[in-house]
Amino acid sequence: MDDPERCYQALKARDSRFDGRLQVLSGIGDWTAQYIAMRALGEPDAFPSSDIGLLRALENGDGRPAPKELLARSESWRPWRAYGAQHLWTEDADV
Repeated sequence: MDDPERCYQALKARDSRFDGRLQVLSGIGDWTAQYIAMRALGEPDAFPSSDIGLLRALENGDGRPAPKELLARSESWRPWRAYGAQHLWTEDADV
């Protein structure tokens, strides 16, 4: 595909179908599906927004953000949210 936006939309569609199929399995939720998409499939936009390490990395004097707040904040990182997650995990490890 020559059009980056079409390519991104195709990846996004594939990713959401995969997540939905994977979450049918008992014990597999959004975090696990996003983590598998990021690590095993190399999906650059996968983002486990409920991950405690990601939430802890953005903790400030007011406490940790809620997963919904982190997800909203990560929208500006599209289509590279997995890289944002990697960066935040590194920040959390440095604490």
